[in-house]
Amino acid sequence: MANKRECVFCGNTNLSKEHIFAQWLLKELNIFNNDVLMTHANIAGMPISNRKHAFSKLVNGLVCETCNNGWMSQLEGDCQNHIINLMNMNELETELAFLNEHHETVAKWAFKNVILLNSATNYRHLVPDEHYKELYSGKIPEGVFIDLAFCKSNPTIEWRQTHGGMILKDRNIPFNPNAKRYHITFQIKNLLLKVTYYESLNNTFYEDEGAVRLYPRFGVYGTPKIFDSIDDFDIHGFFHEYKE
Repeated sequence: MANKRECVFCGNTNLSKEHIFAQWLLKELNIFNNDVLMTHANIAGMPISNRKHAFSKLVNGLVCETCNNGWMSQLEGDCQNHIINLMNMNELETELAFLNEHHETVAKWAFKNVILLNSATNYRHLVPDEHYKELYSGKIPEGVFIDLAFCKSNPTIEWRQTHGGMILKDRNIPFNPNAKRYHITFQIKNLLLKVTYYESLNNTFYEDEGAVRLYPRFGVYGTPKIFDSIDDFDIHGFFHEYKE
């Protein structure tokens, strides 16, 4: 007998179809019925596979109705107006003050979108199962860094997913080829959000000069920067791994 499919967050079997990008966002962007072509490319940029969907049908079938209509709906409601302002670069002084007080809420919104995006697209699953469980419990996993920035270009929605970028280590830390890691960036109009993770038993820090750090601690590292494109932001930054 085949195993029942379960919610990636709570294990419930009463599944729904959760939109990867909320319906309010697709309607705000006027792309609800537009098609999106998702391309999985290799390291040389050559396409491996393509998948075409309407944005309205880009869903994750491994989310239960309770999560969809409960904490996830609450998170969307808490962030909706602020994401609209940020993606349009409106009232930025007010919104940065909001982020200073509520950065973890917006970080959870970004993290939810990123991990659902990875699980639903034609790309290898980078996000460990336990990361879904931790978000369900109200936490962002240790080792995750979430940054926000702004972009000159305005392509509506785009995203990038990779296994991870550069890591600088102390000399006495051996290379671990089996460390879990991922690096996912998405753009909504002028708003850029990046979630990056590296599993380590040592201390880690993601250096991303010019970005606004949403998690684990709010702050701006260096001089705030407006990036040229999602790719400019995606490759910007690197991990430090170090001992005390």
